[in-house]
Amino acid sequence: MSRFDDAQIHITNARSAEKHGDYLGARVNYLKCVESLKQAGAATELENATKEYEEFVKRDPIFKKLISVLLAGIKENPGIIQSEITSKAEEMSWQQLYNYDRPIAKDDIYYALYFADKFGYITRIKKGRSYELRIKE
Repeated sequence: MSRFDDAQIHITNARSAEKHGDYLGARVNYLKCVESLKQAGAATELENATKEYEEFVKRDPIFKKLISVLLAGIKENPGIIQSEITSKAEEMSWQQLYNYDRPIAKDDIYYALYFADKFGYITRIKKGRSYELRIKE
């Protein structure tokens, strides 16, 4: 099976998962789809899948909850380093990420902060091996 075929399976699974209210499953499958298309070198399909993933994130109640907490913390601590936030979270395997009944994982924070930057809520400025975080003015 090719990376392109993998991507098609993942995007189908992502759409199905969201339709059934499984936002964690949808998130992981969208991510796997995008990564598969990057590896396949399928530029047009990658662009389309990335747009669909971004639209999903805007609907994702988990993103909304995470970002509300993270934005409040960044506002209270302008210039906080991302690794200071992620150091309080747990490392988890892909399988563990599918579970709703779990602590916040580093991947949850990376996900929320990446898209918060992409959507213009915050700025992430490279600082060594991490990022300085600020609310976008």
